[in-house]
Order: sequence, then C-alpha cells, then structure tokens
Amino acid sequence: MSILAYRGEIDGLRAVSVLLIILFHLDILAFSGGYIGVDVFFVISGFLMTSIIVGDLDGGSFSFRQFYARRIARIVPALLVTVIFSLLAAMLLLSPAALVHTSQESLSAIFSVSNIFFWMESNYWAPKSQGFLLLHTWSLGVEEQFYLVYPLLLFAFHRLVERKGALLLLSLMFAGGLAANSFVLRTDAASAFYVSPLRFYEFAIGGFASLVSSTSFRNKIPGPLLSLASLAGLALVLYSALTFHYLTPFPGTYVLLPTFGAALVILAGGSVTARFLLANPIMGWLGKTSYSLYLVHWPVIVLYRYCFGSTLSVVDQVILLATTLVLATALNRGIEQRFRFASQDRETRTGIPGNRALRLTGVTTALVSVAAALAIVGQGWSWRFPDSVQDFVLQDMQVSARERRSYMEAHCVPLGKVFCGERRAQGDNIMLLADSRGLDIYIALQAAYPGANIYASYAMGCAPVYEPRIGRSTHFGGCPGLNNQRLAAAEAAPAGDIVFLAMDFNSWRGKFVVDTARRLVQSGKRVYVLGQSRFLEGKTPQEIAIDQIRFSLDPGYVERFLVSAPFSLDEVYGDQINATGATYISTRDFFYHDAYRLFTRTGDDLLSYDGIHLSEAGAREFGQYLAAHYPLGDQ
Repeated sequence: MSILAYRGEIDGLRAVSVLLIILFHLDILAFSGGYIGVDVFFVISGFLMTSIIVGDLDGGSFSFRQFYARRIARIVPALLVTVIFSLLAAMLLLSPAALVHTSQESLSAIFSVSNIFFWMESNYWAPKSQGFLLLHTWSLGVEEQFYLVYPLLLFAFHRLVERKGALLLLSLMFAGGLAANSFVLRTDAASAFYVSPLRFYEFAIGGFASLVSSTSFRNKIPGPLLSLASLAGLALVLYSALTFHYLTPFPGTYVLLPTFGAALVILAGGSVTARFLLANPIMGWLGKTSYSLYLVHWPVIVLYRYCFGSTLSVVDQVILLATTLVLATALNRGIEQRFRFASQDRETRTGIPGNRALRLTGVTTALVSVAAALAIVGQGWSWRFPDSVQDFVLQDMQVSARERRSYMEAHCVPLGKVFCGERRAQGDNIMLLADSRGLDIYIALQAAYPGANIYASYAMGCAPVYEPRIGRSTHFGGCPGLNNQRLAAAEAAPAGDIVFLAMDFNSWRGKFVVDTARRLVQSGKRVYVLGQSRFLEGKTPQEIAIDQIRFSLDPGYVERFLVSAPFSLDEVYGDQINATGATYISTRDFFYHDAYRLFTRTGDDLLSYDGIHLSEAGAREFGQYLAAHYPLGDQ
C-alpha cells in the first residue's frame, strides 16, 4: 500500500473545510454557504484515493483487502463512538418517536447508507432535519460508497490502458456526473444532493489533481504563480462559503467554484502562501483532527439546542465551539489515532494487531446495531417516561400529518396538475394558494367558511409569489412553473373572487408577498394574506409538552424555543399589505396569550405538530378564529 508524502497544505485545507462547516452549523450568518466544506472534503478524498490506488496499480502492489481494511480502520471506530453517545443521549432525553428515528439514523450511519436514509426521509434543509442527531453522516455515506466502487472501477480501467484508463474513468465520472446532477437538480434537489453517483464528479476533480500533480510539475512553475494559485483557490472556497445559501441550486454547477478552488490549492502544493496560511501548526492540528471535529460537532449542537433553545447567542456559539474542540481532541486521541493502521497494516499506530482491531470493530458494530434494532422494535421504549406524560408520549405526530393529507384528498379532488377542486358559478369562491401550509389552512378555511367553495393549489416549500427567485423550492423543482400557472389563474378569475395566500411568511419573502397581493388586488380580487406561522424551532410542540410535564417546568419553558422576535413581521408588513387593499391576517392573538399556546382550548390536543403546521384539531380551532375575526363580508 502506497504511503504518500505528508503535505501540510492538505491538512490545512481540511482545517478550512471543517471550520466552515462548524461555523455554518453554529448559525454564523456570514458563513451561510459553509456547507461547501463537505465538497472540499470530497475533492481531498478523490485526490488521496486516486494517488494511493494508481500508485499501487502502477507498482503492481494494489490489494483490495488492504485498501478496504485501512478504510474501515480509518472511519468506523470513531464513527461507532459517535453513534454510541448519540444513542445514549437519545435514550435519556428524546421522545419514543425521536429515539426510534435516532436508532434508524444509527443503523444507516454504521452501514454507510445515511445519504440514502435521509434522501428517503427528508430534504436536508427541512426544519425537522435540523434536529436529527446523525444528519451529518449523510456525507460519510456518499464517501464510503465512493470508496466501495472506485477501486473496482479504477482497477478495471487501469488494466485496460494503465494510467490513461484512470484519466478516462475520471473524465467519464466528471462529465457524466456533472451533466446528470445538473439535470436532476432541476426537478429533484434532494436526489441531486444525496445520491452518491450524482456526487462522484466532485471526487473526480480531486482525482484529476492527483494525476496532474507532481513535484516536477510544480518545479516548472514560478513560485509567485504557485502562491497566486493557492490564494485564488482559497478565495474561491471562501467566496462560496460567504455567498452561497440554502436557496443556491446546489450542487450542480455551483459546486465547481469551491471544488476547483480546492483543486487549485492541491495543485499549487506547498507554496509560500500555502505554507504560511495552511501548513502552520494550528491549521495542521485542526486538519489532523478534522474527522473527529466533523463527527462530534453536529450531535453537540443538536443536543445543546434541544436543552437550551435553538437560537444561539454569541456565548452559546463559544461554548459549543469549545466543547466541540475538547470532545474532538478526546475522540481523535482516544479512538481515531489508536485504530489507524501503521504503514505495513500488521498493526495500528498504537501497536494493536491489525486483525484484532478489525475484530473489535466488528463486534462493537454488531452490539450497537442490536441495541439500535431493539429500540426500534420496542417503539422507542415509552416505559422510560412517567405515567403523567404517556398520553403525549404515545401520540404519533406523523399520523397528524397523514390525517391532514387524507382530509385534503377526500375533500379536494385533484383536477389537473395545478388545482384540486374547481370554481363554482355561484356563491363565494376561495382560491387557496399555498406552500405546505395548504393542507392545514384548507381545513381551517372549511371550518371558518362552511358555505364557501374552496379550491386549492399547494406544493411543499413553494411560496405563491410572482418573483421567480423567491418562488423557488428546495423540495419541489417545478415551483416557478406552478406559480406562473396558478397566479395567472388567480388573475383570470372573476372580479370579487377571494384569493387566500398561505405560506411560510418571512422577512426575505415579505416585500414580494406585498407585490403579489397588490397585483392580485389590482386584478379585482379580494385578497387575504396569512401572517407568520413559524414560531418554534429546535424542538417539536410534543417534545416541549412532554418536558414541561415530565420535569414540572414552568410555562415559560416554551419561550426557549420561540424564534427570535415572533410576530415581528406584523409590524413590518401588516400595514403594507393592508395598504394594497388586501387583508393581512395576524396570528398573534390566536397563538399568544401571555405565553405561546401549545394546546387547543380543550387541552386534549396540540395546536401544531411541528411548530409550523397546524394539527387537524388546531386547524379547526384556527378556522373558528378566522370566522370570528375575518368574516368574508368585511372586505
């Protein structure tokens, strides 16, 4: 097995990558695109794996057994420890449903299929995903699947035409992957993000850098140009981290900025600039600890938010960063370094025989898998909770979501791809245009205005606004086209018809919602705009309710999980929307009386099952609120 010469600038690049990811997850706004650190890691992996495998194939010494054994020893032990502590924390703190989910995450992480699990489960950017303890292991799934197939492909292509075969394979991976990802991204952002073959072109960029990069190559280039290349590469990485955000169509072609930047840094090697910025002792230490930092940081952040609230102050961010550094150092020294193989693969770097280390890893994997499976079969072990909260513990919030969808499907028959239901010739017609709020607001409207005919167009994450940059969804690629059709239908409806706009109303959508309301009013419609609906984050209403009862917490406990400045948009946009001739519907008096309201008036049900969308009982109660405060005859 080839042992590559140590390159300090690559460890420094690892340090940059993991710091960007951590700063992004700490909600430091300047680093809204810090998630690109993962893509830089992919480039580094592509470079290292290509260098190792092609070097061994050229020398006739490549061994699949050695390659896979080293990957297992490098990745799995530290991952297992992270999974164990995540499971223990979930058993102590989380609801049965959340423990079941964490156990499923654990099995997916252990068996290198996290990306597939989360792809089938939820969009990466969905609010509920941010509470998954092992969400970050999706990238390990992509990487480990790359490690599984890449040696096989490279071996086959190398056997055909030696190093030219490697170049051919990388060319196919890059061109085919980029084209496929860009195509899929248009209609299925989750697949483009999670599915590993659609990400392999990023690894190929690192592979190209491996085939081109050499000491003799760099000796032909003047030192100042190498330093400039290092600076340019870092600038591309940092520019991406500072300017990308969750609405950036990613990865697609946008990912080429940070990945080409990473490749430039690798190709420039140990330039004067790289030695100063990347190969210094601090960056070197961070780079060597980067895997443990990556593993530790996300569960720490999720658990901290779970206990203390999702809004992180500067003090919180400092505490979390310090905790991550301490725990990652312990994980790196206590596990990661102990299990890494030495150069000859007969033993680890700390003297543990290689076969023994692998057996211990295998036994631990089996035990952790059994524990996770038992938690799943035991439905999250509700016996962990006192009798006083069993009614809420046993509620399945996913059932609430299915009930709303079933109600919608039973009462609003789809007609084509845009609307369910249709306009009637007589009576009040309400056209509901919505994102995922369409499901609960449809129920509310039926409860509020039983004599009206309600027909609807809704799609997850798709805000019904004219501006195409804002009317874009990470969940639904066809959002701009849908908006064109449904807003045109709204304009074409007879004067006096009612249009109800319901969406995740927020500050960066606000002025475009005002413009949309104005244009619809100008077309003769009676327009209602539903105000803010997102008030809780970091914890579901069910989890807050369970904790309040379980630990006898005061009603103010819920305040920890309120978004910053709830209802602030009422003051900012309420008057502007009303000035257009539309009616702005504030939800303040419905949700808030001295404290945020979790329960329906009867106390038997939760108003919301996720802190954004209303439960069916909550939707009916909101309908009563609409009927009392916003009768249709008032406009």
